[in-house]
Amino acid sequence: MPVPRGCAPGNLRVGVIGCGWQGRSHARAYAALANATPAVVCDLDADKAAAVAQEVGAESVTDYRDLLARDDIDAVSVVLPDHLHREACEAAFAAGKHVLLEKPMATTVADAEAIVAARDRADRKLMVNWSNRWQLPFAQIKASLDNGELGEPLYCYARLNNTLFVPMTMLSWAANTCLPFWLICHRYDIARWYFGSEAKRVHAVARSRVLRSLGIDTPDFYQATVEFENGCVGNFESCWILPESMPAIVDSKFELVCTKGFAGFDPALPVTAIGTDDNYEHKSVLAGDVHGEPRGFVVDAIGHFVDCVLRDEEPMITGEDGLAITRALAAMVESAEQGEIVDL
Repeated sequence: MPVPRGCAPGNLRVGVIGCGWQGRSHARAYAALANATPAVVCDLDADKAAAVAQEVGAESVTDYRDLLARDDIDAVSVVLPDHLHREACEAAFAAGKHVLLEKPMATTVADAEAIVAARDRADRKLMVNWSNRWQLPFAQIKASLDNGELGEPLYCYARLNNTLFVPMTMLSWAANTCLPFWLICHRYDIARWYFGSEAKRVHAVARSRVLRSLGIDTPDFYQATVEFENGCVGNFESCWILPESMPAIVDSKFELVCTKGFAGFDPALPVTAIGTDDNYEHKSVLAGDVHGEPRGFVVDAIGHFVDCVLRDEEPMITGEDGLAITRALAAMVESAEQGEIVDL
């Protein structure tokens, strides 16, 4: 019988590198687990680091090398902008730390390969945090596949979009990444997990108009068709130029067609509607605060990493998974830029 997350005996002392909105989530998740302690948090912005540290009862530093030099830190979360993962991961492994790396693994295959090589040299744990696997609907679909209820998977359609708030306000570095690494990676990971196969052929298109006119040089949307080695096909689409007037930052839909059935998940539906005289919004019921503490798939994914380190077990999503996914995502970018099908 599976053991609930956060139940492995011990206490993992963790450092968090990067205190943006996602880094704060990591720090709060560790603080909510019975077997982990967020001991040190790091950010170049001293005020931001200090604020997160105060919230979770940790120390704060502005140079991650100071964090990594500490003998009382067992593992680190690397929660930096997409294009900055390699250097921090290599340094963390060289310091003998286990690493939970926020998705995507990297924005180039070379960087992903270097991270895996650094893990191998250090003989430490590496998990790439595609936390959507811990969302209940995606886990339920996987269980139905595994028990044969749906037959064999054939095709998936996956849409994952953001409003303009994300590239315009939430991210100061949107021009340093693109949608395959920022959004499509979530759904590609789910599709690969369900299909049990690697990408064989990729055909993608992208267009740049809205964001480029606003001074952000990254495409507005991508559409990618991926043929897998076992014959499965995935259709992935993402944009991040939806109007900020929408009730939620995220727009998403997932459909899976199988030989004996169908499965679907629309995250826009499992929501709590909150309306006031001034505002109307949807709050997710998949993750959020309960009595002041974080709950849901983000905490569950981080708890899985903590348990794997304490039990000396391999995480569900390994460096090899991250590398294989990075190859497919990089192929999407290459196909869209070259206007040609890319064979892997």
